[in-house]
Amino acid sequence: MNGKDTIKANPEDVLKRFNLLMELFRTKFLLKLADKYKGSIYINPELLHCAVKAYYDDIERYKAYAGSEHEDCHKEAAYTIKWINRFRPIQIKEGVEADSVLVTINQSFAIYAGFVFLDPSVMAGVTKKFFDHLVYTLTYRPLTGKMLATLIYSVECATKNNGEI
Repeated sequence: MNGKDTIKANPEDVLKRFNLLMELFRTKFLLKLADKYKGSIYINPELLHCAVKAYYDDIERYKAYAGSEHEDCHKEAAYTIKWINRFRPIQIKEGVEADSVLVTINQSFAIYAGFVFLDPSVMAGVTKKFFDHLVYTLTYRPLTGKMLATLIYSVECATKNNGEI
């Protein structure tokens, strides 16, 4: 690659992913929350768009580096989690008293959104303890997309192979 080449995401892909994540937030994620939280949060479309754009920029750089045409589902999940977690598009409405669920709502949504790209059996096999640990890790520890992809691959293997990686 020479200095004139640029890595650029397809705007149609960005819009499609943005719409998918907005729909996922509105029709699935909110429904899983306890009623007391549903009116306490909203999603900032500009921040979500930034997260999606950063996802595609990162994935395109990775594919260019690796010489790959497509990202696998583990990287798709990992980089989705990474960028939603980084931009934190879910906002708490003014005047709402935040508790631990609300403070970590972006991490929970990031995991939920990322795992959508995996076989449904993977999310079904994730225990609450592991989910909570991953929320904690996203909140307090730096994780790269590559590290998350490896972790997600391991979780998928363990889920599909009765705990064996």
